[in-house]
Amino acid sequence: MVRLTGLRKVFGGKGKPAVTALDGVDLVAPTGSITAIIGPSGAGKSSLLRAVNLLERPDSGSVIVGGQDLTALTEADLRRARQSIGMIFQHFNLLANRTVAGNVALALELAGWPRDRIGPRVAELLDLVGLTDKAGQYPAALSGGQKQRVGIARALAPNPQLLLCDEATSALDPETTRQILDLLRRINRQLGLTVLLITHEMSVVREVADHVVVLEAGRIIEQGDVTRIFTHPQHPTTRDFLAGETGTRLPAALAARLSPTARPGDVALVRLHALGPVAAGPVLAGFALAGVAASLVAGRVQALKDIPFAALVLALKGDAAAIAAEITHLRAQGADIEELGHVAADAVAFN
Repeated sequence: MVRLTGLRKVFGGKGKPAVTALDGVDLVAPTGSITAIIGPSGAGKSSLLRAVNLLERPDSGSVIVGGQDLTALTEADLRRARQSIGMIFQHFNLLANRTVAGNVALALELAGWPRDRIGPRVAELLDLVGLTDKAGQYPAALSGGQKQRVGIARALAPNPQLLLCDEATSALDPETTRQILDLLRRINRQLGLTVLLITHEMSVVREVADHVVVLEAGRIIEQGDVTRIFTHPQHPTTRDFLAGETGTRLPAALAARLSPTARPGDVALVRLHALGPVAAGPVLAGFALAGVAASLVAGRVQALKDIPFAALVLALKGDAAAIAAEITHLRAQGADIEELGHVAADAVAFN
């Protein structure tokens, strides 16, 4: 559905410092998929998303949506092409002087729909997002989650092929976020809609994404299937994002004592990512059977696409060969294990 090739965008110039927002981005979002774009602040996520519908026109590169190269279109043809691309925003962007139904209808009015078709389409969309009883109310009377549902209905009004989501849940509380994510997932499945979303929340990625793109300093540093990214992250930035989401980032006091080499009496620290049977299995007991004392320092087991996903930091005490053998055994079962280093035994509690 979306193919970006060699995308480059530089802001500034003419006496102002030049800032490269996009630096040769190549990206493919398969039809019917939910693709999440993550990265630190200033990575270029918003610039990338706005380039997909040319709200931010790239300096070079091509933007192909649904087989059509948007960068080659005239302004009139681009306006027509944008009707197949919906967009929802972090702060909703609703018109305060229009009712819920009026906000949804606006998208159809601008698209030139006949008046006799607008009413039924608005009613259909409000039913889809669960706001039929709010049709006559104004945005000021709505909760944040309800406003976002109006935004989603408005974006879906002209029957787009692609939905762009710009931090669509970051202004919402956790329960409302879950409801909006459930709605996006249902729309994706029910309508076959391709979704491209940017977020800084790995929990959002874990719950809805099929594919993940990791952006840093305007470049894609890692991308792939969501299960691969979570279980076998390759880049340090990806690992750091995961550590924040899973609670496996080492406390500062413990990280300060970490040594790359083992000293007499030290214990090893490892970070484990695993999906499926390994995640649900007795990892600590496996080390114990190998004669290794294992202590859970941090982490948790969560669901990733409805499959158990474990992200754990373990302290391991025992014979180095036995530890290495059990790590090899877990890796053979599909676990990703990062050896963090060694700390003194008194830095970790063992039962």
